[in-house]
Amino acid sequence: MSQPEAFGRYRVIRRLGSGSFATVWLAHDDLLNYPVAIKVLAENWAHQMDIQHRFLEEARILRQTDSTWLVAVHDVDVLPDGRPYMVMTYADQGSVADMVKRDHLPLDEALRLLTEIGQGITVLHNHGTIHRDIKPSNVLLQSSPVGQRVLVADLGFAKSIDEASGFTAAAGTPGYMSPEQSIPGGDLDVRSDVYSLGAVAYELLTGRQAPRQPVRTPPGRIRPGLPPALDELIMSALSADRESRPCDAKTFTDRVRAIRMEPELLPREEPWWQRHRKQWRRLATLGAALAMMVLTATSAYGAPSMSLTPIHSATHELRVDVPTEWVSELHLDMAARPTAAEAGAEPGLLATTDGDDWHATDKTSYGVFTTLMPGVRDLGRVTEPDRCGQPPAERRVDTPRWEGKVWEWSDCSGNGALAAATVHEPGEPRTVYLEIRQPDYRPGLTDTIIDGVRVYA
Repeated sequence: MSQPEAFGRYRVIRRLGSGSFATVWLAHDDLLNYPVAIKVLAENWAHQMDIQHRFLEEARILRQTDSTWLVAVHDVDVLPDGRPYMVMTYADQGSVADMVKRDHLPLDEALRLLTEIGQGITVLHNHGTIHRDIKPSNVLLQSSPVGQRVLVADLGFAKSIDEASGFTAAAGTPGYMSPEQSIPGGDLDVRSDVYSLGAVAYELLTGRQAPRQPVRTPPGRIRPGLPPALDELIMSALSADRESRPCDAKTFTDRVRAIRMEPELLPREEPWWQRHRKQWRRLATLGAALAMMVLTATSAYGAPSMSLTPIHSATHELRVDVPTEWVSELHLDMAARPTAAEAGAEPGLLATTDGDDWHATDKTSYGVFTTLMPGVRDLGRVTEPDRCGQPPAERRVDTPRWEGKVWEWSDCSGNGALAAATVHEPGEPRTVYLEIRQPDYRPGLTDTIIDGVRVYA
């Protein structure tokens, strides 16, 4: 289907995607000045009344449930050729499938997503509906003033629970559908969706699809350190025997929420240096002295081949990979330099060899500071040109993940090199601000650190 100019009053901008039954377009409601997604029945199904009925039934279910955890339908209409279309919420942050492909999710972030997906499915179950096609690509993400929202979408296979004994055709996506869904005429109930939730949980936690039946490898074997209760819950949800699964989405979601709230959960995911922070600080001075005895100044810290340690902000909004040798101290709420703070930089995450000397250019301190900014793109607004007694070199960042600028001082008052950067994902308003201090000038290491930054909210 070629790109149309408009659907009614909705001006078409570009195609978002297409599937077997429909194409989804990004459009703009010029009357209300608001972006929307428009789902249009595919041309080859225009005269199939059963497919048209399924398409409209999806719109009815979403409209009737009207939940914050489900994609909302704002309008429905019919094209001149008889094909129906629905006007829906536009999810500007893509899908959970996109997120899983981009990066390894922190445990708390994975459990947050899983809890909110489960809440959406619980709404459907309370409405008397089985989704039948729960998978990461059918869970969308939308930015909002209070943070990222999860929206369960694509109810093309959804059916009433009352009709569960009358399904005549297999429906769902292999790898996520329950064993009973693959049997035409199978007697389904809400536990089919529980199986799919287990499959989604497995992928969120491991980055891999759940194995085929019978599932024998728990996610904790792929990702060591997961709570045993979480392993047990997911393996029960993925049981071929539905009698062994949690009885519905609410029961599954309540258990995920309880596991997430356990006080010992976060320490499982903390790096060893953070779990033993006090002991590490006591040993930091001795370790640094021993290192300097056997290594030169240029190789003791910041060598291009050095190992990197991922660290996360207190809210898990940000992750950055920092050379392990620099992580003597971790500060989750370090104030930004005044010039950066005036431009909107919030207190952020600092991993360093010495937090007390971080802002002093005449002291030796190596590490990485990173935080979010509300939309500043111009590095000139957040750094001082004469910060290190000399003007910095300026260069652009232009990678598939990040756009922005880096200003670098190859020698900052005789105390190593300094880089300041503001980068943003293409098309995203939020900016990540970084400061990187290292023993000598290594722009390749600076680029590696920037490339390793991830924003989750």
